[in-house]
Amino acid sequence: FPNAATDPQTGMRLRLPESIPGYQSRRIEPRKLELKWLPPDTGILKRYYSPIDAESDYEGLFATLILSGNDPRSLHKPEVCLDGQGWRIPRRQVVSLEVNGRDLEVMDFTIVTDQKSETGALVTVEAHYVYWWIGKDRSTPRDWDRIIYSDLDNLLRNVNNRWGYPSVMVYVDPSKEREQAHKEAQERAYDFIRNYAPVFQKSLSDPPASSGSPAS
Repeated sequence: FPNAATDPQTGMRLRLPESIPGYQSRRIEPRKLELKWLPPDTGILKRYYSPIDAESDYEGLFATLILSGNDPRSLHKPEVCLDGQGWRIPRRQVVSLEVNGRDLEVMDFTIVTDQKSETGALVTVEAHYVYWWIGKDRSTPRDWDRIIYSDLDNLLRNVNNRWGYPSVMVYVDPSKEREQAHKEAQERAYDFIRNYAPVFQKSLSDPPASSGSPAS
């Protein structure tokens, strides 16, 4: 586009809370495969949060932030990575969460895979993978919206979005009743987003504007 901005602008900070009440956390280094596929100017931060009094490994939470660089390969649909890791996606739903007085839409994937147990038997593992896209001053859970916003912002607003991609992953406890276990896993992810998305999403850090704000 002839008037496109050349300086990428981001609405995401590469920052996750190091400590949250009732949890212990540790930073996770990106896997070699991730580093192989991501351009060197891509920002990535990962942390694992585990309840201090956890009774099972299923009560933890993985949070990841990816901030695109100048190379568009930094961004691809989550299905690409999930499929490459052997996950299937039987259900997708957009969920609206209230965060710091704003409505934030996120995409919630129910994901399933088969893994070998210690006895060698195949067991079904279920989880929820919750993500969204963050632009300079707006966010969306939809991949096509991100592409459309990129083009329109470039053309009409002279904004070159440097998109951020947060995700939260939680496992479903197979020892519990299935429907209840899914609800508990989802709420664990949603509560983290409600409480801590303002740490990394700039548009959620301040009280909402009275009107006309494109941020979500």
